[in-house]
Amino acid sequence: MRKLVFIFVFLFTLFACKKTETEQVDIGLDYYPTSTAFFKVFQVVSLVFNNFTESVDTFQYFIKETIVGDYEVETETRTSVLDQKKLQLADPFWTDIKAWSFQKDKFTVEENKNNLPKIVLIFPIKSGISWNSNTRNSLEKEDYTITSQGSESILGKTFENTITVEKFDETDPLQLNTEIGEEMYAPGVGLIYLYEKRVKRFTTGKATDTPVDSGFVLTKQLIEYGQQ
Repeated sequence: MRKLVFIFVFLFTLFACKKTETEQVDIGLDYYPTSTAFFKVFQVVSLVFNNFTESVDTFQYFIKETIVGDYEVETETRTSVLDQKKLQLADPFWTDIKAWSFQKDKFTVEENKNNLPKIVLIFPIKSGISWNSNTRNSLEKEDYTITSQGSESILGKTFENTITVEKFDETDPLQLNTEIGEEMYAPGVGLIYLYEKRVKRFTTGKATDTPVDSGFVLTKQLIEYGQQ
């Protein structure tokens, strides 16, 4: 009888340990929160290089993004809508701008902006992993890569266990064409930082001529987030 009790206790303990180990596996799903009414406010600075006027214009504003709910796709409720509002520095009122949607499962996060779906994250989260962000559209292959994990300070606030996603990084030897794009995500928060630079430099090659740039540099940094 004691032997049977011992076997039962052993099997129960083994099963409980396996179950606990399974529950403790973290694949990084919290790097992209999806709860309704979750919001984030970003400070955005955009530099626009105009090759016609040979000037640089600076635009500063705020963007508020709020998850407003789900809607059905092919009779399955799996797509969430993210509402966007914009606030100019000199304007006291938020104005609506185009909303977009996203889908998240245990394998990927797909964002759909302007009817262009892109895979922005894959699970499990792991430094060095790459994927084709254009798998679900007709554009050419564009690999995203998780390049680092650590802590980051954004506008004086420190976020732990962040990941950096390199979207593109192309600069020719003469620096006539520069394209750099990266994003940072924090667990429980999602996107906290975005940087994009797409600048082309025009020059005649003469030492006396001043090169002229065309394109933009955009920086988007999180300043507030929470549950409404």
